[in-house]
Amino acid sequence: MAEINWTEEAEEWLKKIYDYIAEDDKDAAIKLVNSIYKRAEILKDFPFLGQRLLDWSDRNIRVLLYGHYRIAYYIN
Repeated sequence: MAEINWTEEAEEWLKKIYDYIAEDDKDAAIKLVNSIYKRAEILKDFPFLGQRLLDWSDRNIRVLLYGHYRIAYYIN
């Protein structure tokens, strides 16, 4: 089972997403951010699930989609 480590930058993006949505609906903001975290949890069991970024084909950087959001991650 793989381990997921969120970068500070990723945490900051999630905070910005939360803050923007919470201006109109705090409950929706909480639900969305929690859903993004939950979606990323699948990577523990299936780390190669996301699509490889073509611009970075020499590195193992991939993207997992959740609705209109992209969860970019690096497999170490």
